[in-house]
Amino acid sequence: MDVAVFGAGVGGLTTAITLAKHGHRCHVYEHSDQRMQAGMGFILTPSGLDCLSSLGLRVVGTPLHRFTRRDKSGEVLNEQALLPGTMGVARCAMLNELKAALAEGTLTVGKRLQQLDFDASGQVATAHLSHAQSVQADLYVAGDGIRSRAREQLFPRQPLVMARVQEIVGFVECADTARWANHGLNKFHAAAGGLAFGILPVSDKHVVWYLQFDSERYPAPRQDAGLVGDFVRGLVSGWSDPIAHLLAKTDFSRVHVWQPVDNDLVPHFYQGNLVLVGDAAHPFLPFASQGVSAAIADAISLANHLVLESNMPRALAQYSEERRAQCQPYIGQGRALARLFLAERIAGDATIPIAH
Repeated sequence: MDVAVFGAGVGGLTTAITLAKHGHRCHVYEHSDQRMQAGMGFILTPSGLDCLSSLGLRVVGTPLHRFTRRDKSGEVLNEQALLPGTMGVARCAMLNELKAALAEGTLTVGKRLQQLDFDASGQVATAHLSHAQSVQADLYVAGDGIRSRAREQLFPRQPLVMARVQEIVGFVECADTARWANHGLNKFHAAAGGLAFGILPVSDKHVVWYLQFDSERYPAPRQDAGLVGDFVRGLVSGWSDPIAHLLAKTDFSRVHVWQPVDNDLVPHFYQGNLVLVGDAAHPFLPFASQGVSAAIADAISLANHLVLESNMPRALAQYSEERRAQCQPYIGQGRALARLFLAERIAGDATIPIAH
């Protein structure tokens, strides 16, 4: 079967690798090499690592043993153990591992999905890409992220709803902070709620930092290095080390102002011969740290259903039903944690799970 995959994020690449192992001819189209090289990171759960191991993939990162919640002065408010096998991973390292597992010639960069043409039965007949290229395949996989063109066409009446809590994320080479983190995710909270600074080690010398903030109290700046730097430093001025040290080492021209979305799940993750994976199917709020692991699980589930069910529409329907049921709890969990984050005051013994 010929498979066209749109988007070379974790979901798209893992899907292509998984389907290729089952004998399908896959080609991945990605619009931006710069997006693939973006040096941020994420938390990978043990289930996600197990799925990758089953594909023969080895992920390099930092084992995470605990989540430590602190006040802005650095005092520990509470700690909780993380599941054994949880890992902090640099996004660029993960994508490089996935790209290396693709067959030569499988990936084309510089091509964005623009539009899908559907026939009278609801099947995709042709996919139109940027630069006037058209693609025809047996199966079309949309892994093109939160702002998926494919999802927009399937569900035009469900526009994206921007989340109130936004993030600014940076990636820094800082071995002393990685040692300070000591295999833990640390998150510093403002007493009044609605503002926090997280530090996630992803190697023995690199960390990802992220500022989560209530955009109604603290309107986000434009994506401008000077404005973003002033905004971040102003909000956490006087907070405990190593925050000031990390910000001093940060190249603010490379940080990312991220606007998560707060949407209900779409009614189904497929139509005809088109299927959604990863953020294109289920954009989550960041608090539960399940986005990457869920995208990997999508790929495994999709391949399994295509093996077990020879009728592709039935296989896609089964995939959609299974994955919607498994993803639905993360929507409620993310919203509950967002409400807690925004609370006027957070009790000193409150437990806030890992966030990214």
